Amino acid sequence: MEPTYETLKQQLTALSQRYPNLGSRLTEAAQHLKTAGTPPAKSLVDEVIAYSKDFSEIQQKFVAQGQQGAAQATSVKQLQNLLQTLTATPGHQKTHQQALQILEQVLSLTHSEQKDFPPLQTAQNQAREFQQSITQQTNQLHSVAEALAAGNHPLVALVNLVEKQDQLDDNQWAILEEQITKAFGKSLGVAISRRKINFTVQPPAPVATVPKPQIPDIVILDEPQGSASPELIIVPSIDVTKLPPTIDGKNIVFGNAPLVSKPQEKATLSNINLKILVHLQGLGDRTFTAREYAGTRGQGRRLEALQINIDPPIAGLSLRYMAHIANVGDTPWISEGQLVGERGKNRQIEGFMIELTGPQAANYTVFYTAHIQNKGDVPVCTNGQYCGTKGQGLRVEGLKVWIEAK
Repeated sequence: MEPTYETLKQQLTALSQRYPNLGSRLTEAAQHLKTAGTPPAKSLVDEVIAYSKDFSEIQQKFVAQGQQGAAQATSVKQLQNLLQTLTATPGHQKTHQQALQILEQVLSLTHSEQKDFPPLQTAQNQAREFQQSITQQTNQLHSVAEALAAGNHPLVALVNLVEKQDQLDDNQWAILEEQITKAFGKSLGVAISRRKINFTVQPPAPVATVPKPQIPDIVILDEPQGSASPELIIVPSIDVTKLPPTIDGKNIVFGNAPLVSKPQEKATLSNINLKILVHLQGLGDRTFTAREYAGTRGQGRRLEALQINIDPPIAGLSLRYMAHIANVGDTPWISEGQLVGERGKNRQIEGFMIELTGPQAANYTVFYTAHIQNKGDVPVCTNGQYCGTKGQGLRVEGLKVWIEAK
């Protein structure tokens, strides 16, 4: 590994502290040699040789850093002047970038219940100070940046404990928690273990609403006179799939002219919309629509509660749902628009069922799937099938629901 700016600076400082005393002793030895022919002591000669060797090694390190002028340097002061012009290598810049990314993660942490949580504020104030000093130090590697990038700093332990808490074994957890406790106090580690410290996530951007195209009026010609030619209906050229559903297998009659219907596609999301509310660990309530993925993937966040509405309502059609909750078991069936699960109890939903109700239920099918811890996306379920696990301690991290006409 190439020497860092700080390493070269420390070595030059040590060398500069040696030469005044060594020079004085050499002057004295030279005087004795001149006046009485007394040779210098062997220990002094060895010390001069060692000093010369150390000076030569530092020269080579400067040359390795691209400072070719160091090869002609004859004094420590000349090397110190070269040190002032030494800029950070690309490797140093990369280290600074890695450190700044870690500090950004620290600054994005929040407490779910206390906006101003003192131990977290202490850590974030330290992160801001480091962020400023690392950004300003462009000509050398910052010592704290090196520690952050190497993972040897309490702020890294803080990020890892929050980010990877579900992936750590007991020993790893204890090591990180001890580092955090020593640096910022025990209460910060306790808050993390109770899942009250989480990364701030921006809510999803609202989906732009596309205006529905206007359907032009159907123009029907008068009944033709004379010959008994087939009756015709002339309509504008439009996509008939955008028209309201027809009655399959029957003719729609305008006046005396029959219009034979075309086979109609099944109803889609455009006319059966849902409002899906989920309560996510560390994020709180989030609202989604039919076919949207409601939750997270790869963040280790449990889904703690959910609520579903058909929005806008459809006459004669409703739904109900239930959930299997950790340490609670199966809940009763809950009617549309009610919350199943619990906010703030740190209990994960491990599975759920959804089914349609009402006079029109037989004409529709509800589909749903989920992303399960350690299993990923599971197959799509329908009409009251259980989606998830029981007794395995695996959390639901997100779900997707939609309804289609049969």
